[in-house]
Amino acid sequence: MSAPGEPSSDVRTRAAARLLAVFAIVALPLVVVGPWLMSWKTYGFHDWDVQTSHRYLMRLSLREYGQFPGWNPFACGGFPAWGYVESGTALVSPLLPLYLFVDMAVAIRIEVLAMTLLGALGCYVLAGRFTRSHAARAFVVVVFAVNGRWGLQAAAGHTWHLAYALTPWCLWSFERARATSRRTRDLAVAAGCFAALVYTGGIYPLPHTALLVGLWAVAVAVVERSPRPLVTLALVAALAVGLAAPKLLPMLSVFAKAPRVIESAETLSPGALLTLLTSRDQAFGSRPAQVAPYGWHEWGMYVGAPALVGLVAGVAFARGKRAGWLKAIGLLFVALGFGAFHPLAPWTLLHAHAPLFSSQHVPSRFLYPASLVLGLVAAISLDQWLRRRTTLSPWLEPLAAAIIVAIGVDVALIAQKPMKNAMWMEMPDQLPHGTAFSQVDNPVYQYKRRDWAGPMYLAMIANQGVLNCYGTPPFEKGALSRKDKRWRGEAYVDPPGDEATPAAKAEVTRWTPNEVELRVTGAGSGAHVVYNMNHDVGFTARVAPVGAAAIAGPAESDAGRLAARVPEGDSVVTFTYAPPRMTLGLVLAALTIAAMGGAGLARRRRARATS
Repeated sequence: MSAPGEPSSDVRTRAAARLLAVFAIVALPLVVVGPWLMSWKTYGFHDWDVQTSHRYLMRLSLREYGQFPGWNPFACGGFPAWGYVESGTALVSPLLPLYLFVDMAVAIRIEVLAMTLLGALGCYVLAGRFTRSHAARAFVVVVFAVNGRWGLQAAAGHTWHLAYALTPWCLWSFERARATSRRTRDLAVAAGCFAALVYTGGIYPLPHTALLVGLWAVAVAVVERSPRPLVTLALVAALAVGLAAPKLLPMLSVFAKAPRVIESAETLSPGALLTLLTSRDQAFGSRPAQVAPYGWHEWGMYVGAPALVGLVAGVAFARGKRAGWLKAIGLLFVALGFGAFHPLAPWTLLHAHAPLFSSQHVPSRFLYPASLVLGLVAAISLDQWLRRRTTLSPWLEPLAAAIIVAIGVDVALIAQKPMKNAMWMEMPDQLPHGTAFSQVDNPVYQYKRRDWAGPMYLAMIANQGVLNCYGTPPFEKGALSRKDKRWRGEAYVDPPGDEATPAAKAEVTRWTPNEVELRVTGAGSGAHVVYNMNHDVGFTARVAPVGAAAIAGPAESDAGRLAARVPEGDSVVTFTYAPPRMTLGLVLAALTIAAMGGAGLARRRRARATS
């Protein structure tokens, strides 16, 4: 609806610009993901197999066994699935029903498309906090939501990168929370956005977004000469930690056992930066610039020459204190993207002195959030330019929007290139089902055309654990392959009974991903039962002697394998896994939700009392 007295020509031109912007939000993501929608049966290459296996574990645990997907017994001898940052990422998500009831190949495609659309809409909504121009808001969509890095990372199976779709929503919700007298609802939305970064496995998006929003809060506090933005940020952070605690605390437990500390000496030259932003050679196997190490999917980020000119013009011409601070933050992220080019380079210092960032490498990833911030600067600049010239013609706004959509189509078509050759893996014609679980060294079953790594997803369908795997936390393996000379069975008693009793035996009588039941017979005095699965502190052992009360306690470790002491004679031993600290996390989340609900209710009561 137009404002009173607004000329009808202005109404028509704004409607035309709005329509073009909506086209950018909806159509550009469809262009990027389009090649995946031509077929719904194939699977992704590179890292997609292991990411598919993480998602299949949710389906298997919940649907087949009615259990929480806490433990993954299939990879590397078993590891804490819920405590691993890249596992269980659709569990606390509207996308969960997809993975429970829809074919996996279909669910993967819908997830990528949904996250691309979410990121595009987030850019448009966020830019609305800085400009009323629909053309300017569409420009942010083009340079962030569908740039070449999105297509390269999605093609590679770097599903954590999909969490960047939440970055504009985090900044937008923080802006709302700080500008609305910190209403409980707005604080809750902001905290929920940050918590979602934890649940979706945003190992890079989470710290990058936290750094971005933290710097912006400082900037706004300086501009407004008020601590209010910092107080709002602290409240949002505290609530986000509470909401994310059920995932966050088990993750911290895993990091304590298997810390992730990575060297990062990568550098990027200015010439290579220009190439990665403008070269149209952006296929997955391309390398138009001399960059190393890693494949082009870690470097390429096509926005095209016209959009790059728009970004540079924004830095040069945008005016105002808020625009100035956004410039500084965006350029800092660009500087971080150049990597360890000097002992005092921003990335060198951040990696060395900020523990959250010492677990990261490939600093070129900072360029992605930089495109969002500098896109906002360019949007402000374009809005200022259009406002000064609206008297010349009211059609400048839709004309600018049409040009930006045309630029966006070019960007999306280049981002589409790696997607065309990513979903080519076909399932074998037959896979066994219902076989007894056992550990093997390497995957037995392969896709019709093999990729660089052994497939984990196929092994899971066949109910096989694979010791030589990838995509798990780095820790010592205790489980053994059947071909290992130390292997004595998937379950055995050690030591066996003495000569006066039959040989002690242990047999698996019930098996699920999170629980295994063993029947022990003929155990001698002082014996213990061993199960061929990696030990973890989340396991408990329940020992039920025949004719006696059961005793439960933490499972023991025998050379890194699950073990428990058993009484003489026959007994039933049950090993059960529960993610460490998850109960505490659930309590904290419940208290956080209750506190927000109570605060919201109290606020409404005060509002009614004063009305």
